[in-house]
Amino acid sequence: MLKKLYIRNFALIDCLEIDFHQGFNVLTGETGAGKSIIIDAVGVVTGGQGSGEFIRSGEEKALVQAVFETGANRRILDILEMYGLYPDEGEDLILSRELVKTGKNICRVNARPVNLSVYKEIAQSLVDIYGQHYQQSLLIPQKHMELLDEYGANKFLKEKLAAVFQKVQLLEDKVASMEAKEQEQLRAADIYKFQLEEIDQSRLTPGEDQALEEQKNILANAEKLSFLINSAYELLYEGGTQKAVIELLHEAINSVKAAEFLDESVRPAYEMLESSLYQIEEATRDLKVYASKIDSDPSRLEEIENRLNTIRNLKKKYGNTINDILLFRDRVASSLAFLENYDQELSNAKKELDKAKKEYEALAGDLSENRKQTAAGLVKQITDELKDLNMPHVTFDIKISPRSAPSELGVDEIEFLISPNKGEPLKPLAKIVSGGEISRIMLAFKSILARVDSISTLIFDEVDSGIGGNTLHAVAQKLSSIGRDRQVICVTHSPQIAGYGDSHYRIEKIVLNDRTITKVEQLTHEGRVDEIARMLSGGQITPLTKQHAEEILKRQFFSLNH
Repeated sequence: MLKKLYIRNFALIDCLEIDFHQGFNVLTGETGAGKSIIIDAVGVVTGGQGSGEFIRSGEEKALVQAVFETGANRRILDILEMYGLYPDEGEDLILSRELVKTGKNICRVNARPVNLSVYKEIAQSLVDIYGQHYQQSLLIPQKHMELLDEYGANKFLKEKLAAVFQKVQLLEDKVASMEAKEQEQLRAADIYKFQLEEIDQSRLTPGEDQALEEQKNILANAEKLSFLINSAYELLYEGGTQKAVIELLHEAINSVKAAEFLDESVRPAYEMLESSLYQIEEATRDLKVYASKIDSDPSRLEEIENRLNTIRNLKKKYGNTINDILLFRDRVASSLAFLENYDQELSNAKKELDKAKKEYEALAGDLSENRKQTAAGLVKQITDELKDLNMPHVTFDIKISPRSAPSELGVDEIEFLISPNKGEPLKPLAKIVSGGEISRIMLAFKSILARVDSISTLIFDEVDSGIGGNTLHAVAQKLSSIGRDRQVICVTHSPQIAGYGDSHYRIEKIVLNDRTITKVEQLTHEGRVDEIARMLSGGQITPLTKQHAEEILKRQFFSLNH
């Protein structure tokens, strides 16, 4: 319940504080007094558009603050708990909205700043505002589904359906994309197969190219190597026309050995010569072995050259080194494995899509069936409510037909049909109703929905528009009836509706210090008599209009207590 509304520097309002009460609260006043400003302020504090135009002329910012008693409203308490804004036990919930000309609007819940989306979620769980704009929304067929689903408590099912529908769309996009790429993937697979086969057939090993280059160099210079090695061998071991190096070294060693008997100081020289002899003999043997292995086979040289050409060609295509080529080969093999499994991936995606579609169809079917059952009960209740509101011959129905294509809202098109007069065919609501009829239909909906939702405060702005005579009494009684279970705040020009109020507030415009301001006063019984008399006469209060006002208030008292 809205306990208190505090407004500062908002439009014509300098500073205003209103204490509201449980039951049926009515706000009246002359045209232009500022009744709509109060509704605008409530709209802002409950998350509506916060335009800088609302800021009072000459001021930099405006403030609207609302104090709510949440009681045991589990829905709002759960939302507050979810965002860590749960009030202390026994404390009221305070929403405040500050409009700033030079900056961003500031939203606070219990003095804690929150973003607008969180603020709106909380505020719109506390208050519903119904004015001319809402009534006009009844003329939009898309809104009819919202009302039916609200009455049928389909929120959870609709959210689940929307999530599955989104999943279906994503999977459809995935399958379509995969199918479009299928030919492209097959061409890529052929290329990968060729590359893999070409590399694998070469049987490359790391460092192979370097070893082949060395072999090629030896084979290309085999004759020269043979000549040089054999020449060295002859000089060291055979000697030819002169003594060989080894023979000369033997003679030198023997001479130094003989000298050692005469002077031991030459022993180190002897040992070095003897060591050199062993090394030269070993080198000679190695040269002989090397010379025996020198191969000048031209066919082997050609084989090596061909192999090196193969490696060079692979390097041009796949990498600068054999290691690079082998890494490229592994990447190609991995890509090919994925593509070879593409058909299976596509098949899996199609199966997942079929499963999601079946889940959507099942949920959409459940939602559609629930809507049909809900519609049958709602039609009867709306008809009964409209009879209470002086539309005794009305025929109301809800048309549920298949959509042209499934959507996140399901498979149904929903439209309200009405025949206001006996004998007339049912026609779409938008094509037949007058302003007064649409006001009563809206009130009938709210009267029914108020029984099933958890919103405790309902605000009606000029629900009496286009209505007169006995119908006003019926509307007034309906508002008063809703006020027994919910807090109702109603802006009205009708003295009949004002007479049914449990609490009555007069809004007037006054000039103070050369500035126009809006003032709100809760009326006593005497004040209510005068205000209703003014409304009856159009401004001039007379004994007759006061007497009439007293009768309206007595009639209201009698109606509410019997």
